[in-house]
Amino acid sequence: MSQDSKIQEKYHTAWDELKRRYPDRLCLDKDVIYALPVDFIHALNKHLPGLWSKQELQFEYDLNEIAGMGLFLKQPFWYPLLKEYFPPSNDGTRHFQAEHTRISHDLRLTIEDCMRSNGSSELMIKNYFKEEEKYKLQAQERQIGYAGWLVTDPGFQLSNTVFLGEWWGMIQQRGEFPSVPPMKMLRDATPLPKSQRPFYAGYTQFYYDWSLERLATPHLPVPMHSNPVGVSQYSEEVDGAAGLTLFIPWYLLADQDLKLHDIANHHLMYGHKKHLQGWFGNDNRGEDKPGWGYNRFSTMLKMFVFLECGLFARYRERLNRKVRNIDEAFTEFLEGTELDPLELDKKFQSTRKTRQELQRRLKKCREAGGT
Repeated sequence: MSQDSKIQEKYHTAWDELKRRYPDRLCLDKDVIYALPVDFIHALNKHLPGLWSKQELQFEYDLNEIAGMGLFLKQPFWYPLLKEYFPPSNDGTRHFQAEHTRISHDLRLTIEDCMRSNGSSELMIKNYFKEEEKYKLQAQERQIGYAGWLVTDPGFQLSNTVFLGEWWGMIQQRGEFPSVPPMKMLRDATPLPKSQRPFYAGYTQFYYDWSLERLATPHLPVPMHSNPVGVSQYSEEVDGAAGLTLFIPWYLLADQDLKLHDIANHHLMYGHKKHLQGWFGNDNRGEDKPGWGYNRFSTMLKMFVFLECGLFARYRERLNRKVRNIDEAFTEFLEGTELDPLELDKKFQSTRKTRQELQRRLKKCREAGGT
């Protein structure tokens, strides 16, 4: 048995355990099932008492505990943009996170040594990493917002449907979606078999068009992360096809007349990224909605995953005329605490507006797809 087969067999134990406990739960036989965060389950149980039977409520808790974020092709999947709501669900994910932490720590020590050798004080080093964290956070906020825009954009949904229709058999065979190629020092040096080349060309082109690192599930794109203060882990072909790489000699920093956006907009004059205009332009704030920026799209991503893909996918028929209760539960879930009635009513309005915009955008996606 191959190592990949052993890993898949091990991860299938999550599905096997759930199926053993809940043999009649048909949702476990689907290609993908999304778990609900524990705090959202608590909030729903408070604002929608009687929504679940005792067994159904236990199923939701068990799905979260055993599968983490959920199951894709009977294996737990990991979606890094929503990791704050789920602990790592398997040894592979925990090992990956531990290794990432170790590498980041080693890299930090190297940078600290380099800065000290250049005469930097401990305060300067501390401020450097404080600034670095700020830039990374700003990039992550936009990454999550962009994912929220993608899952509600008709153009992306059509492109995703075409990609899945062409390559679904290959993805099922692999048991997961591939990722864009990493830098040469991190990739396998084995030449790609001829039989794999059409698939490679298909998924890399799709990923590059939409600046994706991969798909976590058929519904969840993982946008490439940016490194505003570090070195990209992606290959040179990825950097060139999916984004903009600039070489800026130090002498250009003598003044501030050269603007990043001006240079980027010049490159967009090629016309090759028109399908992203809704994100670049005013549409990324919503129609006639000033301020509808990446923070709202970040909330929309959570609503899409936890409401549309999770709650509604399993219980839609019993949620008619329960919209206000759902909005109140989601508001308290986002706030991370119980709210008094006045505060809840105030914050609930924002949740309702975001959900209504989500539904409007998803309706456009369905209309564009003819469903």
